[in-house]
Amino acid sequence: MSSLPIDALSVIARQCIAASCLQRFCRRHGIGHPALSAFTDHAWNVAQLGPGDFASWQQGFACLPITGMGDPWPDDACQAVPGHLLDTLVQLVQHVLETSASTWYGDDLPASRRQLEAVLRICGQHGVAVPELEQYGQHDASLRAGWGPALTDAELIAWKALV
Repeated sequence: MSSLPIDALSVIARQCIAASCLQRFCRRHGIGHPALSAFTDHAWNVAQLGPGDFASWQQGFACLPITGMGDPWPDDACQAVPGHLLDTLVQLVQHVLETSASTWYGDDLPASRRQLEAVLRICGQHGVAVPELEQYGQHDASLRAGWGPALTDAELIAWKALV
């Protein structure tokens, strides 16, 4: 169990942890589909958003085949998921999105925490190891209303290696 509380993590760290958990879930259960990869890749892009990039990143989710916003998934993506896991995976994707989306139009950091807790709970229920939160700690996590600093290239590579 991690000793770093979720509340000590930036929103960027929370989103990256959630994306890592989604990737681990898919790997653990042998699920692969380009639409899921596109969603996860887009979620990871939060790590290096520059000033003025947020709106296009946020709107970019709506252009994906799997949005995380409750829209129907493409048939071939549904068929790539074992039937008994489909509803769980749909919920997981929505929680991954909401880990940051809950703060897009305000500073609802408690909602962000609850969404990440839901991601971690789903992983735990399905035998998916969750990452150690300490690995995502940033000394200046409170910057930018809790979003924290953008990651350097080296930090992003290191965080992605934790998947």
